[in-house]
Amino acid sequence: MLLNSCATSINNVQDSNISINDLLINEQALSEDQLFYEKSSKKEKLKKRELILESLKYGPLEQNKLNDLINLSQSNDLKIYGRELIEDLIENKKILAKRDSSNISINIEEKYKGILLHAAINLEHLKINLSFSENKDAIIINSKILKEELPQFCKSFESDQLFSVEKAIFKSGLSEIDTLVVYEEDFSKKEKELLKSKDNIRTILFKNEGYEKFASDSLGITENFLRHKKIDGLLPKTSINNTPRVRQDIKNIYFLMNYKNAKGLVPAFRYNYSLDINTYASINLIESVIDINKILDFESLIMPIPNHFGDSIFKTQFSNQSSIKDRLIYDNLHDLLLVLALKDQGINNAVINGRSGILYIKKNQCISRELPLKRINADEEFMLP
Repeated sequence: MLLNSCATSINNVQDSNISINDLLINEQALSEDQLFYEKSSKKEKLKKRELILESLKYGPLEQNKLNDLINLSQSNDLKIYGRELIEDLIENKKILAKRDSSNISINIEEKYKGILLHAAINLEHLKINLSFSENKDAIIINSKILKEELPQFCKSFESDQLFSVEKAIFKSGLSEIDTLVVYEEDFSKKEKELLKSKDNIRTILFKNEGYEKFASDSLGITENFLRHKKIDGLLPKTSINNTPRVRQDIKNIYFLMNYKNAKGLVPAFRYNYSLDINTYASINLIESVIDINKILDFESLIMPIPNHFGDSIFKTQFSNQSSIKDRLIYDNLHDLLLVLALKDQGINNAVINGRSGILYIKKNQCISRELPLKRINADEEFMLP
C-alpha cells in the first residue's frame, strides 16, 4: 500500500473535545451559555431563551408572556447577565406602556421612502409619526444603507457582519488554526487588512479561472494527482488507488467573494475533499440572490445571519423579484426606526433582537451590533440559532 498524502481534520488538532458547532453556539450573542447556568435541561433552556428572544424584539407582548418573563427574572437558573437583561427589558416595557407617539423626521432618497413607510407600519404598536423632510433637524440617511453607518450606529452593517464572522474564525479558542482566504479583486483592500492584522493566514486571488481546478490547486489536490500519476507510471502492471487529501495546514476557508463566482466556487471547494474544513463568508456573498432556495448552493457554509432571516416578513412582504439585499436594506431601516422610537420614549439602555442583528443601546454611546453565526443545512435553512 502506498500512502500518497494524508491530512488531519480540524477535530484532531483541537486542544479540547469541544466541537466547532459547540463553539459557534456558545459564542453567540444571547446564547444559552450566556444566559443560564447548567441546572435546567437543554429543552427547558431553549424554551426560556425563545421567550427572551421574542420579548427582545420589542414588539407587542401578550400579558401571559410578560408574566412568564417576570417569573423567569426570579429564576435561580439565570446568570447575572441574563437576570439584568430581563430586568431592563421589563422596566423598558413599563416605560413603553405609558408612551406617547414618536415624531421622527427623516431625510432620505426617494427610493427608500416606501421601505421606511413599510417598516413604520410593521412597528405600528410604537405609534411612530414618520415624516420626510430636508430641514436641518431631519435625520439624514446616506444612500449606501449597508455600506455606511446609519445615524447613531457605531459601524455599518457590512462592517458589523465582517467583524462577527472574523471573530469566530480568528478567536474561536482553537489552536493551530490556519485560514485560507479566497478573495476577488473587489475585496483586495480587505485582504490586505487581514494580512496585516491576523496571523496564520494565507490568501489566494480568484481570477475567473475554472472552479474545479482553482479549488483543486488551492487545496493541494492537483499536486497530489500529479504525484499519483508519476507513481502509477513507474508501476504499469499494478493498480494503485489514489485517495487525495487536502493540505494539512488548512483548517478554515474564508470566502471574500460576490455571488456570481461564489455559487460555483464554494461547492467546488466543498466537494474537493474539504468536507472537514469549516468554510465561512459574509452575507455579501448571497446579497444578489432572489430565489432564497438558492442558498442551498452553499450548504455547510457559515455566515453571520440575523435571527429574523427567513421569517414571515422576510418571505411574504416583498415582491418575487426582491433580492436578499433588498430585504437587508429593509431590516436595517426597520432597526433604525425602532431604535429612534425607543430612544424618543426615554429608553437609553436596551438589548434588542433586531432584524439586522443583536443591537446594544447604551446611554451616551453609539449603537453596537452583533450578528449570530449560522450554518446553511440541506433543508435550505440556517442552523445554529
